Amino acid sequence: MSDLMYFDGFTQIGPRSKKHPSHAWKLADVLAEMDHCSISGALVTSTTAVSYEPMFSNLELSARIAPHDHLFAAWNVLPHHTGEFPAPGALQKLMRTHDVRAVTINPLTNSWDVLADHSGELLAWLARTRVLTIIARSELKDYRELAALLAAHPKLPLLLTAASWMDQRYLLPLIAKHRNLHVSFDKLQGHYLVEHLAAIGCEDQLVFASNAPLMSMGAHRCYIDYAAVPLATRRKIAGGNLTRLLKGQAPPRLRTNRSEDAIMSAARQGRPLPVPVIDMHMHILHEGMHGAGGTCRMENGGPKGVLALLGRLGVVGGGFMSWNGVVSADTVGGNEAVRQTLDATPKGFWGLASFDPAHYTQAELAQLIPQTYADKRFIGMKPYHVHGIEYHHKSYDQWWRYGNERRFYALIHRNRDDFAEVDALAAKYPEVRWVIAHCGESHRVADLAIEAMKKHRNVYAEITLTPVTFGVIDYLVEHIGADRVVYGSDLPMRDPRQQLGWVVFSRLTLAAKRQVLGGNALRVIKPCLKRLPAYNRP
Repeated sequence: MSDLMYFDGFTQIGPRSKKHPSHAWKLADVLAEMDHCSISGALVTSTTAVSYEPMFSNLELSARIAPHDHLFAAWNVLPHHTGEFPAPGALQKLMRTHDVRAVTINPLTNSWDVLADHSGELLAWLARTRVLTIIARSELKDYRELAALLAAHPKLPLLLTAASWMDQRYLLPLIAKHRNLHVSFDKLQGHYLVEHLAAIGCEDQLVFASNAPLMSMGAHRCYIDYAAVPLATRRKIAGGNLTRLLKGQAPPRLRTNRSEDAIMSAARQGRPLPVPVIDMHMHILHEGMHGAGGTCRMENGGPKGVLALLGRLGVVGGGFMSWNGVVSADTVGGNEAVRQTLDATPKGFWGLASFDPAHYTQAELAQLIPQTYADKRFIGMKPYHVHGIEYHHKSYDQWWRYGNERRFYALIHRNRDDFAEVDALAAKYPEVRWVIAHCGESHRVADLAIEAMKKHRNVYAEITLTPVTFGVIDYLVEHIGADRVVYGSDLPMRDPRQQLGWVVFSRLTLAAKRQVLGGNALRVIKPCLKRLPAYNRP
């Protein structure tokens, strides 16, 4: 397959409030990430254009990136009526002088109303001149405001960033209705969503935008590299649509990292990874479902859809847990859903069971636990916080004792902001490997995980979460070692491709990537292998 020219539709440099000391923020960080991930060009915005005086910071940004012919400024703009910002005519001259072809608007942060009459002059000018206008979901009050903005300015080319995968029921009808609405997948990490949008004729509205260096560029390119759409469609999403919106502005040349490892190369070409990948965090819906109530739409979230995508990525095994038994609190029904899934999987997959002391008495749990684990394909324990009972409460003890005696492992999503549950459980049940979900959320959470892992050899950090925080996987490995971090995707709630790309395009050594992607998972389940049927061993 030909190399794709990636043109990033949104990056942002500059100081941020409450930034962790180890989180990247400089222009040099963006440039290095582009080189590492084979990104040929990028639109660049400035934090200070939002947090300080916009025009001063816009001009400063243009001067700063001028030496780099593959970087292009996007200026923050706002209405001129308060005397703080140029009127549209003067702004147009400045943008032409500096060859600026995209703007951002930040109405909530900068305290102006996109639907007010006096804002119409700026927005009408942007629409009339077809200037790409970028707005983050957090800058809109709700999706009714977005719908009104699109209706009021149907010619305005609008790029919405930072919309969540949980917003699909609001957003998908708007994408189909308003052809001037474009979206990025930075947080819109819906399962099979890129395929769905292409299939309904919206491929011209899809833009690669990473939000680096807050987020990982490589995570987001992986979503497109592995997209099951025609090559021409991938080219549009990777950069072609953005170039069209910028009236021909484009990176001057294809940039490819010639020092990339074999894992990165395979991912860029959309091939299954050449190392064993084991996913330690997979939910499942019943066959044929595309959603699960609550806030979550999950295209092809049953076994057929999930397993097809896992095969495309090169995943050779992993642990399935239910959705209805975890998030929907129907633990008995959820365990049955996992059992049915395991009947349909290829070799290498096993199950995690869920129980809760809120709906069932201790006597009932004493029957349910051994009944469920009589199926030897279950080797994991998956509690969840929806029951409102902290995991180190005595009502969970009989489950933990059962697992400790059989050397099961547990995947836990913390009830608390701290790691008190983890500390208590790891010390009390030393034969259980406690895999803590979502440790890649932020550097702050990583710090808590590192502290817990230093105290307890039976604690592991699982990475998955929407932020795909830039540099945090490397940070975890640097501070605790490559043997304590495991890959998990949380599919089909989120698509696995961004989560996989987060590891693939980390700065870890090839050996360390092998450990995180699969080797450490084998260590976690090793004490259970004698119990696990041969068919279910990865």
